[in-house]
Amino acid sequence: MADQITQQLLEHPIFKGMSFSAISDIIRCASEKTFSRSETIFLEGENAQHCYLILRGSVDLSIHTHNRGPITIQSLHGGDVLGWSWLFSPFIWHFDAIAKEKTNTIRLDGQSIRKICQEDSKIGYELMKRFSRVMQERLMATRLQLVDMYGKYS
Repeated sequence: MADQITQQLLEHPIFKGMSFSAISDIIRCASEKTFSRSETIFLEGENAQHCYLILRGSVDLSIHTHNRGPITIQSLHGGDVLGWSWLFSPFIWHFDAIAKEKTNTIRLDGQSIRKICQEDSKIGYELMKRFSRVMQERLMATRLQLVDMYGKYS
């Protein structure tokens, strides 16, 4: 199983191109996690302790509004990263995440990865660059959804 997780990490876009030695400590923080269809992965405001690398399946990221209910910000699929909130204090989720179908992931322990980043600034900087792209994608998806939502209702 460890060999399978190692291979999946090396092939996942967030780690693609990083050497085995660069992610060898991260492998020890990784485990497989499967979510069933409609299963809640996390909710806004809960403690963000993990990051999920989606291998297969799909997940909807949404925000809850009092007057319109949940609004899907982005749908994530195989090759995407679910979660960046584990990186920044106060370590809480900013969206809801619900599996749209059976979804296979690699779950990474956020506290362990933060420790790795503190101990090895080169790896920390590389991961920060890569996860910053994920954050940028979420920001743009949120922006587009807001433009779409207010364009329809104004």
